Amino acid sequence: MIRVEKLSFSYPDNPPALHSIDLEINPGDAIALIGANGSGKTTLARCLNGLHIPQEGQVLVDELTTNAPTQLGAIRQRVGMIFQNPDDQLVSTTVADELAFGLENLALPTDEISQRVEDALAAFGLKGYRDTPPHRLSGGEKQRVAIAAVVAMRPSYIVLDEPTALLDPQSRRHVSALLQSLRSEYGIATILITQLPEEAARADRLVILHQGRLYGDSSPSELFAKSAELRKLGLGLPFASSLASHLALAESPLDLDALVDILASRTIPDATPTWTPPQLAPLSSKKLTTESLTYFYDENLPTRHQAIVDIELQVSTGSILALVGVSGSGKTTLAQHFNALLKPSRGRILLDGLDIWSQPPAKIRQRVGLVFQFPELQLFAESVSEDVAFGPSNLGFAQDKIQHLVAESLELVGLPLAGFGQRQPLSLSGGEKRRVALAGILAMDPEVLVLDEPTAGLDLEGTATLVTLFERLRDKGRTLIIISHDMDLVGRMATEIAVMQEGRIQLQGPTRSVLCEPAFADISGLEPPSPVQLKSALQKRGLHLAGDPITIEETIEWLAPLFSKQP
Repeated sequence: MIRVEKLSFSYPDNPPALHSIDLEINPGDAIALIGANGSGKTTLARCLNGLHIPQEGQVLVDELTTNAPTQLGAIRQRVGMIFQNPDDQLVSTTVADELAFGLENLALPTDEISQRVEDALAAFGLKGYRDTPPHRLSGGEKQRVAIAAVVAMRPSYIVLDEPTALLDPQSRRHVSALLQSLRSEYGIATILITQLPEEAARADRLVILHQGRLYGDSSPSELFAKSAELRKLGLGLPFASSLASHLALAESPLDLDALVDILASRTIPDATPTWTPPQLAPLSSKKLTTESLTYFYDENLPTRHQAIVDIELQVSTGSILALVGVSGSGKTTLAQHFNALLKPSRGRILLDGLDIWSQPPAKIRQRVGLVFQFPELQLFAESVSEDVAFGPSNLGFAQDKIQHLVAESLELVGLPLAGFGQRQPLSLSGGEKRRVALAGILAMDPEVLVLDEPTAGLDLEGTATLVTLFERLRDKGRTLIIISHDMDLVGRMATEIAVMQEGRIQLQGPTRSVLCEPAFADISGLEPPSPVQLKSALQKRGLHLAGDPITIEETIEWLAPLFSKQP
């Protein structure tokens, strides 16, 4: 058992991160830990295996205390930790060696090490990457390796800090199923930090932190039923619960199956009105164009690997293009071509009709801003304000203009200068770092903004802030390219979608037509938005309503006939 008793913790020169936390974690527990960005989730996670030592109170792991330095080794064998950024825990030169590294340090027999490595490669779909250097993998693939390496060690408890934020839905399901098998077969407890309500709803216990304090510890059904309270805390609900709340249903279902059971019991009134989606104004001019774009990693080496193949893509001025596909499909590689971080092996990229490689790369990077998958990669200054000011300072702007841009950019991403300007960037939560990195790009006022998983790890409020910001930028004529595995977010924001698979674009077009394409899931390897899944499930139950909603707001209107007064 893990016992957390009156735990308090503060970082130097920052507000207290945790206040008098009491918590018990039993063998085999399935706990989801949720809370708004900055609520203390990662800090608590690091306290559980002694990476942080409490200033007050204590953490006991099977009666061993993290306050005793001599007991930390034994504690960390019992409590495995998977970090937000997989690069923080990948150390070996091949995937197979990475999976074996922890097992070798446990001094397990060679035969057992080999068997566990094979089991982990198979369970996480990594057999094809056995001899691949981890640093050559995509962000999602690295995360799978990091999870597999910890799971292979079979600790008594596993703490997972946003482990699936960068994974595609299929990989998330694999992780969820594997964690369930670890609990049932080995009695391993899992403590999952997540911002994905559907993921949290599958846990046995839901633990909520708010401003460093324990707000709730109960079943998901009990806590997610408190929709108004959770929204005030900046937390989201599972799609089914949120829709039921908006429709004022007495029930609070946690998943689509339960919601369909409720809706299928209703009859459609005669003369059901036809719901029609809003029409978007057509976009004509092209901001970015790729022509036969192909790229090889290590092109002239034995490790040569073709990452993208003959990409033909047109991105309209003032559009929001979503690049979607499973991990490793080539999305990030393609995105890094747009601002000249990578140079094509063949083909070219045109910005306003001119080949970007006919211009100085520095000029292109001012016009095309890129926010990386892992924001820590572009944060380096002593304070948030200095970090955001770096770009405009290098562009030679006057000091008063720089100060204005810094304040404006931080305000846009929901991190006001007064509260965050003097804080150290690397002391922030993962979600806050992501927003600071975005502010640093916005301060240079780019014409095109490329964002790699911009909302991964963000809470409801942070996501809503960025969605509003992206829509404002689009309305001002800016062009956005967004990589995401969140199809609900894509349905809400994107005007166009390009689906990638094995380095090629397999499907592209307007957002609604792509997401409602019957073959979307097969082509993309992704799940369509929740409203599309809901319509399909209702049709299988004999409930047919016209129209193709792709957002929750559209779904509420679409379902209105079921709740109209019967004649």
